[in-house]
Amino acid sequence: MGQTDQQRQDGLVITTAVFTSIAFVVVVLRSITRFILIRKGGWDDSLMVVAMILSIGYFLEILIGKANHIGHAMSTLSTDNMLNLIKVTLGIQLTYYAAVSSIKVSILCMYLRFLASNKSRLLAYGTIIFHVCFFIICVTVTASQCRPISKMWDLTGMQPGKCIDTTAFFYFTSGFNIITDIWIIALPIKALIKINRPRREKIALIFIFGVGTFATITSIIRLHTIYTYTLAKDPFQQSILVNLWSVIEVNTAIICGSAPALKPLFTPKALKAARQGSSNGGSHQYVARSGYIRSKKSVDQTWTETSVNLGPVPYSSTEITAGGHRGREKDKETDSTVDILPA
Repeated sequence: MGQTDQQRQDGLVITTAVFTSIAFVVVVLRSITRFILIRKGGWDDSLMVVAMILSIGYFLEILIGKANHIGHAMSTLSTDNMLNLIKVTLGIQLTYYAAVSSIKVSILCMYLRFLASNKSRLLAYGTIIFHVCFFIICVTVTASQCRPISKMWDLTGMQPGKCIDTTAFFYFTSGFNIITDIWIIALPIKALIKINRPRREKIALIFIFGVGTFATITSIIRLHTIYTYTLAKDPFQQSILVNLWSVIEVNTAIICGSAPALKPLFTPKALKAARQGSSNGGSHQYVARSGYIRSKKSVDQTWTETSVNLGPVPYSSTEITAGGHRGREKDKETDSTVDILPA
């Protein structure tokens, strides 16, 4: 026997509550780790907090949908129920695009912590700019899908105006999100393979970043639910699955995107190393520029004919080969992971 409309609605609310709660705990732990324990919070951490707030907003929208009998047959809904469900659907669409974009840009900002080569960093920056532009386009199109927007919830079909083909738009954005998911997963692979860490830690780091594939899988499943939803004769009744997998996708991405930042919290040795790196950061933070190295602190040292590894630097991993008073700078694809996977 199949589930009743009420059972499917309850399943949506429970699943949303569970996944949102897990993601919330993960983001809280990440924030404690990054902002309080090791005191190295950055844009990636802040953007993930924004994504979590949007996820909570999504949960509240689901609760509004529940109050208006989301997932129930159209024949059982009042006019007010249908109007409210259409309006909350518009809010859900905007929330979804904002949350997904925040998560992806957060992950890309995290990559900038350890990507060393200019090429890799330019690719990361380019992808960030691209996603910001894509987000603006998605929000603009979604918010103006009907002209006037009230045409969207015109149940009579009598109001003057027109709406775009949202089915084609949602297919495009969902498919494009899957492609960019794969690109973001692949972007740091070369750097992770060449990273100067013990093999065990290198494998662990690749695995941690690889868990993002779970979020991509949920995106693919969500695309299928969109296809099913667009073919439904009763979109009110068939809206459960697309919302269910949208919620799972957003919160899974938050969890996977936060996983690398949690290692110091569960590894005392890593936490100690990260905190020492934070408190002593000024002694080794060098900013690479063409032709010279500028330190944030004055350095009084006589260089010898030796290769001096400056350790992790914020802009590139740099090696100085000094002879007398002259030095040369060489960019390498060996990335610093002190912020992601401390020793």
